[in-house]
Amino acid sequence: MAALKNWYRKCFRWPILPGEEGKLVKRLELYYGMCEMAKAALTEYGEKYAEPLISEYALRRAFWWEGEWRGKPISCFVTERKAVCKVADKMATFYVFDTPQGVYLKPEIKLVDDWIKVAHRGDDGS
Repeated sequence: MAALKNWYRKCFRWPILPGEEGKLVKRLELYYGMCEMAKAALTEYGEKYAEPLISEYALRRAFWWEGEWRGKPISCFVTERKAVCKVADKMATFYVFDTPQGVYLKPEIKLVDDWIKVAHRGDDGS
């Protein structure tokens, strides 16, 4: 159990809460997947950008999205409220809006008002 607690602390950068050890053991596969996603985000975007996005709560709802924005390739790690993206060779952060029509990103830069649709809703006929 000590090794499992150490792995959790190393991966998510905080200790497991007392009494939550049983939950961790039961859902090890889920946690392992979230750990891999956290490592990939840190590798891809760096600690400065990815660290705030890799909480257990955020990782349960996170997904990767790749596309094009303003004529440049874009790769994003999208969580419930924020997204960090690599646009060509630069980093950018976006607000995330979950609407009945789908999930949209809006740049945090105030001068840019482009919205990017990154996910469709299953019930909207698309």
